[in-house]
Amino acid sequence: MKILSCRPQHGSYLELSLENGQIYDIHKEIAAKYELTYITEISDKTLREMLFDNDVRRAYHRALYLLEGQSYSYHMLFLKLQNNYDEAVCFEVMDRLTELGIINDWKYAENAARRAAEIKLYGPRRIRQILYQKGIPKTVIDETVEPYTDNEYQTEQVTELLYKKYSRMLCDRNDKKQIEKCKAALVRMGYSYTPIAEAVKLYFENEESE
Repeated sequence: MKILSCRPQHGSYLELSLENGQIYDIHKEIAAKYELTYITEISDKTLREMLFDNDVRRAYHRALYLLEGQSYSYHMLFLKLQNNYDEAVCFEVMDRLTELGIINDWKYAENAARRAAEIKLYGPRRIRQILYQKGIPKTVIDETVEPYTDNEYQTEQVTELLYKKYSRMLCDRNDKKQIEKCKAALVRMGYSYTPIAEAVKLYFENEESE
């Protein structure tokens, strides 16, 4: 296919005009790779490869920009890029980011789980749900959540929640309705029944001993 012109455009791009009427903005880095300023014709195959590389470059820098603002799991960032780029381009970018260690689902999952447990005081089931929603693989979720499933740890977390958030529901040990309502809320927070029951029992014992 004949190249009609290849001239400087806005910023770091060149405007490539072809005889079929198509016009493309090609980054100077990609243009140099394909020696656009030295050739007068380009094959369909080379054009496809060049446009793919051009999109990969755009998408890669878009991904880096997004990562400056917040952390992403592989799945989250892939979906974000897919709003503007073809699937093949997204896979290429994500593979590069993963190889460089910029995208790491293990690290992302550990940080997300820690924030959920320490700041939100969520239990293991809620943490698992959060990671699943972020597209974290099951094997990563299982290993990441495992430390938070310990009953003793859960009991300590629930006890903290009782004093911080649910003490108003535990004013009367004989008010079974309020106690069950409190336990149901803690289940929704992601905790298992055994540590919940133990924490509530300890709460009343501590209150009565004071």
